[in-house]
Amino acid sequence: MKKYFLGLALFFVVPFSAHAAQAIGVFLGSPMSGIQYKHNDLRFSLGIDDFGLAVDKTFNLGSLSKNSDLNNLYTFVGAQYVDNKHDKVGVRSGVGFELPVNSFEFYGELGPTLYVVEDVDLELEAALGFRVRF
Repeated sequence: MKKYFLGLALFFVVPFSAHAAQAIGVFLGSPMSGIQYKHNDLRFSLGIDDFGLAVDKTFNLGSLSKNSDLNNLYTFVGAQYVDNKHDKVGVRSGVGFELPVNSFEFYGELGPTLYVVEDVDLELEAALGFRVRF
């Protein structure tokens, strides 16, 4: 009986939404360029030119500061793996902007990545891209 009430409680606590903010697009940047999938505030990037994977959590600066003038700006934190001559695993963060145009969004971002495998190295990295929202 306890399992039944626990399941019922979880059903009402977990948010369900038919409208998820999703987008897919391409980006050019350093250390990798490739494709990106965005679901709400999570981003998954796949590097094509130099193989790489990145996962980020974004935070809207307008929501954080309660200032609607900053809604096009965001900050992010995440991790990435890049295979360019040396396997590199790093923790990344930064700031960026999104410019929505109809069902598209253009974006750019800049931030440091702290690589912690093989060598400890701090690099400033940037990316520009566009995504199609659906």
